[in-house]
Amino acid sequence: MSAYSIALFLHLVGVLALFAGIALEQTGLRQLRNARSLAQVREWMTLLRGLRRIDAPAALTILVSGGYLAEHGAGHHAWIAAGIVGMVLMAVLGIAVGRPRLLAIAAALPATDGPIPPSLRGRLENPVLRASAVTRAAIALAVVFDMAVKPETVGAVIALVAALVIGAATSLARGVGARGTLAANE
Repeated sequence: MSAYSIALFLHLVGVLALFAGIALEQTGLRQLRNARSLAQVREWMTLLRGLRRIDAPAALTILVSGGYLAEHGAGHHAWIAAGIVGMVLMAVLGIAVGRPRLLAIAAALPATDGPIPPSLRGRLENPVLRASAVTRAAIALAVVFDMAVKPETVGAVIALVAALVIGAATSLARGVGARGTLAANE
């Protein structure tokens, strides 16, 4: 057993934790959209607020162990840089796009129980919130692709760009198609 194999193990554990967080986020967001009462919204918001306890340690584990792996064996390649860029993109999308919308849902959530007001329903069904989450999941898959396939620069960049396009387009198309217009949910 070497330090490199331990770092690789920790790297894989970080990836597994990151994907567990992605799965929980996708489930929580779907359940928010399907919620029929304010109590259900509160339950799923509790789950979504707790994801930072998974996501942040997972990302830190991935980056620290990945840095060790790059310095002690993997070397410096375009696919490693693409992985770092992908991690940064996921963080930026989560912080700049997803988080403000979740905070707006929390702020609009009445303290009382009962049916969901139309203004809150619009926030729960916001296609941009879904697009942020789906795009981050697609980017995570592109990063795993880059780590497994180890493409040259062009291939590594294409994987990230494809993830951005596919993630945003599929989730926004579903949001627009299901609701009629994107603007109605902003």
